[in-house]
Amino acid sequence: MIRTRSALLIIGTCAVFCVGCGPKGPPIGSVTGTITMDGEPLANATVVFMAEAGGRPAAAKTDAEGKYELNFSAGRKGAIPGPNKVRITTLSDPYEDEDGNPVPGSPETIAIEYNQQTTLSFDVKENEPNVANFDLKSGGRIMKGDEGDS
Repeated sequence: MIRTRSALLIIGTCAVFCVGCGPKGPPIGSVTGTITMDGEPLANATVVFMAEAGGRPAAAKTDAEGKYELNFSAGRKGAIPGPNKVRITTLSDPYEDEDGNPVPGSPETIAIEYNQQTTLSFDVKENEPNVANFDLKSGGRIMKGDEGDS
């Protein structure tokens, strides 16, 4: 009887500790890609994937070559699997970097069909490397920062 209780206590303790093991949150699929505008790399653009089924969005900032890798949450890279609406914007507010230096904001340079009224989408596959490249076209109506979502 005592051995059985001890064994159950050990098994129960291990089960409690194992509950915290592994990644937290929903399954995700890794997503990388390149954003270009009229065939040229689009640097410093924010890319946001929003799962049509709901849940936390995933985002990234493009580098000088227009490349990005989506971040889902602390330590997790990717986006929720399934159809995702994709928004791409260059609009940003001024802020201070980690050293306290001011960084100026930037205006929107991308047409609303790629951000506030996006027509972009991508189907994220779970447990697969997803490559989502988008070549945006210049022109079209550009939403000003004070106009808000429409």
